[in-house]
Amino acid sequence: MRRFKLSEVIVVTLAVFLLVLPLAGCAKKVPPPPPPAGTISVQPAKIDQAMLKPLLPAVAKAAGLPEAAAAALPPCLSILAIPVKFSGSDWPANELVFIDLIIPPGIEVKGLTPGEDSVGIAVATADTTGKFEVNMEATAKLNWLLNTDWLPTVKPDLTKIKPLPNRVYTIRATGVDPLTVVTTTWELELLPPAEKPAEKPPAEKPAEGKLSFEAAEYTNAELGFSVKYPKDWKQDKSETLLFYAASPSMVPVIFVDAEEAATFAEALKKSLEGAGGSGFKVVSEKETTLADGTKATAAAIEVTLRGFGAKGFALGAKKDAKWILVTVGTVEMLAKYDEAKFSEIAHTLQFKK
Repeated sequence: MRRFKLSEVIVVTLAVFLLVLPLAGCAKKVPPPPPPAGTISVQPAKIDQAMLKPLLPAVAKAAGLPEAAAAALPPCLSILAIPVKFSGSDWPANELVFIDLIIPPGIEVKGLTPGEDSVGIAVATADTTGKFEVNMEATAKLNWLLNTDWLPTVKPDLTKIKPLPNRVYTIRATGVDPLTVVTTTWELELLPPAEKPAEKPPAEKPAEGKLSFEAAEYTNAELGFSVKYPKDWKQDKSETLLFYAASPSMVPVIFVDAEEAATFAEALKKSLEGAGGSGFKVVSEKETTLADGTKATAAAIEVTLRGFGAKGFALGAKKDAKWILVTVGTVEMLAKYDEAKFSEIAHTLQFKK
């Protein structure tokens, strides 16, 4: 048997070492496992119409509306009065936990960019035992559950809401490590179940010269004009307007005023801003003639009153240096804009000959 020389053994050993070393360097390192995910739950686990509707009177009161207006409010607004609590346990001590609402495909949510599948609805920090509790803030409810617009005054425009569709949603909780994930479900019924609308008989057109409503009358002897409005609307005091009356549910309303201005639009803007309005906008404007033959200007308008977006029909006729203005408007969240009826009321303006 041939014996290897010491020098040959050293060379072979060195060659084997040099061959194995690169292979060992290329071997995949096994990443450490992510921290364990804990639990996540939401209370109430289901929010439905039976839970939302009884809270409407409280919501109306908080918004400064009369109790009678509660019946006209959309039940989904009551989500603002329901505490929504997320809780969990068995998380790493002092772990930040990000709570997201998964948005299913086909559902549009403002601010959700293409490629994103969720919106953040809460952030919690686990205590030293791995437990946490956190409530959903009102801004998150407004943005992600009600999909509301925001006014320039940084107030929610509750007339422009688009609640999430009724369904079971997924809530996802994620730790600092994105692989630390756990989910649960949340059932939302923010919208009334779809109902087939009942067929309504065609409305009878009022006879020529006859009003479609039982009327009361406001008369201003000093300026020599009068205007009619529905008899069940109640007159209220106003520091800036000549006359103000509202329906039993607070809207619709009628404003009567007199302002000096170069144009109808300027006079109307001045009047509404004096009554606390903002964001005045003329949607359409046209010339019209009153029943007594007086030439007037009429317009469909939009304005913000007490933080609510409102729509109205306004009419004005210039007498001497002043515009006599009649505006009939509503907050659509409470009562729909009815241009035909609002125009009919405004056109009852008459001047003494």
